[in-house]
Amino acid sequence: MGMYDLLPGGSMVKLWGCEMKVLRVGDSVPPLYPFPKYIVLLREGGYVRVKENIITKIVENHGRKYYKPSDFPGVQCVDKWGTALNNDEDLIRDDMMGEDYYYKGDK
Repeated sequence: MGMYDLLPGGSMVKLWGCEMKVLRVGDSVPPLYPFPKYIVLLREGGYVRVKENIITKIVENHGRKYYKPSDFPGVQCVDKWGTALNNDEDLIRDDMMGEDYYYKGDK
């Protein structure tokens, strides 16, 4: 997986500094242009809300609840790499190994 940052509950994200540090609510993160506010959907379950480069909320569910773009109308969602997810179908795609990329539950 290489370098990444962690959230308090152990979820990994790669869209910010990838400095192997734990990020918490209130921490500053690098800008994700062109989005002033956005939601990071966590592959492990849960999400991170960011507004004006500050983490404002972290929900780590670890498989209990997966969120999708339709759960956050009017707010841009991204995956843990910062790729825009514009609709629920963007969550499901094949990776290089032919496996389901994101998750199969809660579709």
